[in-house]
Amino acid sequence: MAPHVSRVSGDTEDKLRLTREALAHLNTVEDVAMLATTTLFSVIPTHKIAVAVVEGETLRSVNTLGKRVFLDLTLDQPSINARTIKTGRTQLVNDTSRDADYFPGDSNETMSSELCVPLIHGGRVLGTINFEHQQLGRYTEEDARAAEAFAKEIAEAVHRLQQAKPRIEKPPRADGVVARSSIEINRDLLRTVYQGESVLNRILNNTAIQWKPGKELVNSLVAKGHLKIEKTSPRRYAIHITDEGIQALNAYEGLLRKLKEPSIVSGPREPGLE
Repeated sequence: MAPHVSRVSGDTEDKLRLTREALAHLNTVEDVAMLATTTLFSVIPTHKIAVAVVEGETLRSVNTLGKRVFLDLTLDQPSINARTIKTGRTQLVNDTSRDADYFPGDSNETMSSELCVPLIHGGRVLGTINFEHQQLGRYTEEDARAAEAFAKEIAEAVHRLQQAKPRIEKPPRADGVVARSSIEINRDLLRTVYQGESVLNRILNNTAIQWKPGKELVNSLVAKGHLKIEKTSPRRYAIHITDEGIQALNAYEGLLRKLKEPSIVSGPREPGLE
């Protein structure tokens, strides 16, 4: 087995700060999970990472990144995720073949290492972030501490959205728009207005979003105080960006720039992480 080496690029604190800022602008648990998996995949390189939330007696998969899909689990069946929920403690397993609770999910692709971190808010476990790797002994206590720092921020965002009333639902997306994350779409809308566009038709044309879902997205940015609408005549309106919108735009830009930077990896790259 290859010796374990440090795999984090040294900017974990930077990514944690950017994640904290971005989470404040997200409106669904699904978007929070997407941000979590994308960011943590660059902090702790892994073969699979999944975010799941507790719903009654089930752990529901929200977003998965990596080699296989995370299956919804009932909390009464043995699994490392269920053990994490019941104990409220991080589980670091260096050899899954020696853990009676390991649930492979896919009989054709056994993972040898697992790191499962609880999402805890106010003493209640809301879900898990689960990492799996084909190599034995892949994860370290350092990895666990890094994941727990992110889990604290993610749990706060999940709790906020689960308690929000009324909940802001994700608007329907037009064909061709689904490939972009909500962070990218909001960034594009704010950037277009910031660059001088003020009429809704031109804004949506420049961001390639169809009228109905685009109007709903703009209205959501207005509701958050990032954009404002000004009536310029009895039948005309102009859209402008606010100071808060400029701050949000900078946060989106910074986060997306960081997420696109390659992680610095010590030693040879492993297959399956390209």
